[in-house]
Amino acid sequence: MAKLRKKAKKSIFLILVLVVVLSCAVGLINFLTSNANPITEQLKPNNKEPENPIKTYTASLIATGDGLIHSPLYNAAYDSKTGTYDFSDMLTFTKDKIKDYDIKYYNQETVFDDTSSPKSYPIFNTPSAFGQNMLDIGFNLVSLATNHSMDMGANGAKRSALWWEGKKDILATGMATSEENRNNFKIMNANGITYTMLSYTYGTNGLGLSSIAKEPYIVNLYKVPNESTMSDEYKEKIKQDIAAVRDKVDVLIVAMHWGTEYNQEATAEQRQTAKFLADNGVDIILGTHSHCIEPWEMIDDTVVFYSFGNFISNQMGAESAKVRKVGTVGMFATLNITKTVDTEKNTTEIKIDNIGADLNYSYKFYNQTKGKYDYLVIPFSKMESKYLSNYENVYEEFSNVLKKYDSNINIEPLPGV
Repeated sequence: MAKLRKKAKKSIFLILVLVVVLSCAVGLINFLTSNANPITEQLKPNNKEPENPIKTYTASLIATGDGLIHSPLYNAAYDSKTGTYDFSDMLTFTKDKIKDYDIKYYNQETVFDDTSSPKSYPIFNTPSAFGQNMLDIGFNLVSLATNHSMDMGANGAKRSALWWEGKKDILATGMATSEENRNNFKIMNANGITYTMLSYTYGTNGLGLSSIAKEPYIVNLYKVPNESTMSDEYKEKIKQDIAAVRDKVDVLIVAMHWGTEYNQEATAEQRQTAKFLADNGVDIILGTHSHCIEPWEMIDDTVVFYSFGNFISNQMGAESAKVRKVGTVGMFATLNITKTVDTEKNTTEIKIDNIGADLNYSYKFYNQTKGKYDYLVIPFSKMESKYLSNYENVYEEFSNVLKKYDSNINIEPLPGV
């Protein structure tokens, strides 16, 4: 029995020794494992890709011409049951046309003074519902400085400017309610590309000049009315405006209300003024006033559209055959803006390219549902003979006008072409 006890004690001792050894081994393994990871991680190669120093941003712009609201247009938009105006049906094709662009421009030819009744040629006053409908479909860049800016006097002009100043997320320039607001140049951002716009008109049909002399912020003039060219005083003022924003934005746009009505050529004064603006750092010039398409061109790196023609109007009813012919056809212009930033070299490059266009037509028709004449803006890329019987010939003629100075523009083809 004594031998058996000794053997049992010896076995127990060996087991205890084995347990201790195993415990120490496990502890050592855990220690080595827990302390090996940081060392291992430090010894691993850095597989992280180096950050690309080149960053690219892109934005697209679409621009069109005059929102010229004659009485037949606002009468067509009027709902006698509610006493309100709604132009949205007229913009059905336009909404689809502009939806994929980032910057969307048009020229608001006429003022909004909702304290007075609507008025038509030669003194215009437009229901503000038109502006709201244009904003609702996506327009976010608007020029207000036109020869009709003072049609409702200084107070009417200020009321119109106030309406636009109250709108968020858009940029409307050329008229203001105060000097402070006029010089508060708003900077916009489209996909990382900053931009702003300055707007000017050649005059106001001789209306309100004494008010403008006292309060020049009401509407931006770029020259003394009735003078053929800019004086040094106006050149200096425009240079000051450009200097105030040029270093704050990637792209500087200027809207110019200029030229001669129903003239399908840019005047010498327009081209001289465009050269002046280009020489002073303007990137894009958007022209209006002639109510017809004028040619486009590049001046060095500056894109110049001398006139878009009418976006919407009733000039198909004009007495003059020439006015009726050119006043119904306008255009949409398109382009791309690319911003390339090199963070290593600390440089920024702006490129404007892919210049394009689509013609548009103000179509007048009898609306059976409304029981009166109505209107619809038709892009030529959606044109049919039911809207304009000789649209192929019209397309060819006005395309040639647009390309007269520079043929390097992609005009959208007619349907099926």
